[in-house]
Amino acid sequence: MQNITNIGVPPWTRSEIISHLDEFEAIYAERPIKDNQGGMKAPHMFAVWFMAKQLSPDIIVESGIWKGQSTWLLETACPDAKLFSIDLNLGYRQYISDRAIYLDKDFAEQDWSGISDRSLVFFDDHQNAYKRLQQCNWFGFKHIIFEDNYPVTQGDCYSLKKAFSNAGFEHVYSASRTLGNSIVAKAARRVVARLAGLNPIALTPQYETEKIPPNDVDSRMLKKNLDVYYEFPPVFRTSKTRWGDEWDDMTYPTPKPLIEQSGELSHKLFLDEAVFYTWICYAKLK
Repeated sequence: MQNITNIGVPPWTRSEIISHLDEFEAIYAERPIKDNQGGMKAPHMFAVWFMAKQLSPDIIVESGIWKGQSTWLLETACPDAKLFSIDLNLGYRQYISDRAIYLDKDFAEQDWSGISDRSLVFFDDHQNAYKRLQQCNWFGFKHIIFEDNYPVTQGDCYSLKKAFSNAGFEHVYSASRTLGNSIVAKAARRVVARLAGLNPIALTPQYETEKIPPNDVDSRMLKKNLDVYYEFPPVFRTSKTRWGDEWDDMTYPTPKPLIEQSGELSHKLFLDEAVFYTWICYAKLK
C-alpha cells in the first residue's frame, strides 16, 4: 500500500495557511447554518475557503450542496466568481444564495464549454473521485477539490486516497450489492444511507453499484495525469479518528498538523471539531 499525501507543489505555503486561521475563525462565526450535521465542519470549511481564496477562480462549480453551507462559503471566499451549485435534490437547502446558479442534474450531464483554465470544481457528492477526474479532464477543468477523500478502510466512495493506495473499493453496505437496481432497491439504499448518517443525496449509478478491485493502474494513471495532489493538513490531530479507532500513520497516513497540541491552546474551534477531518485534497490536472 502506498502512503501518498502529496505530489508536486501547491500554489501556497504552509506558513500562508497558518497565517489565515484567525481570519477564517471570524468568518466561520458568521456562518448561516450553525448545526451543519452531515456536512462540513471547521477543518474542511477552512481548507475549502483557503484553497478557493488562493486559487481565485473565475468560475466555481460545487457538486453536492446539502444544506447550503458550502455555497455560502465559496461565495464568501470568491465574491467575484460565477458560482454553479449542483445537487440532484435541492430540497435540503437551508441557505439559498441569490448569486448561485442552481442545477439539479449530475455534473457529468452539464455543458461546461464556457470554462477556463482558472475554473474550479468542488466535489462533495460522495462519488467516484477517479471518474470525476476523468470527467474534469474531458471538460477542461484543471483545479479540483475533493471533500470526500476517505482513507482505505473507511468511507462510502472511491477516493483518490484509496486509488493511490491500490486498495480498490467495495461499498460497505450490503444493500448496495444485493438489492439490484429497481426503483424499490434504490429507495432502500437511500434509507440505508440515511441510517448510516450519510447525506440523503440522490444516488447516481456509479455510487450505487460500483465495485473496484485492488489495482495499481489507477495510481499510475493519477501520477501520469496530475500535476499536483495535495492533502490539506489538519489543523489539529487527535488520538482517535472520527470512526473511534487509533489515528496512526500506518492506517491513516496524514500530513503534519498545522498546530501541535502543546502548551496553551489557540484556535480551540478547530480542536473541538478536529475529528471531522477526512483528508480533503486539492488536485491539479496537467
